[in-house]
Amino acid sequence: MKPASPPTAPPTAPSSIMVDEAAPQSFTLTVMFDGRRFDCGSYISRTAAMQAGRLFLQRKEGEAANGRTKRKPGKK
Repeated sequence: MKPASPPTAPPTAPSSIMVDEAAPQSFTLTVMFDGRRFDCGSYISRTAAMQAGRLFLQRKEGEAANGRTKRKPGKK
């Protein structure tokens, strides 16, 4: 996921999850982290979007604390 345009509103918290209903049964997920905005796709339910947002924040917070956590292919 690539960072989107700069935030339009001043961040009130270091991270936030925003779920918008784009159409019936279609929800878009946007996550703010460290002053950056990430558009994270669309989901069929608000619950699924919120869960994905929480997982995304958890991964980003882990990366910020410990560096990248993604393993290189073929390494064990």
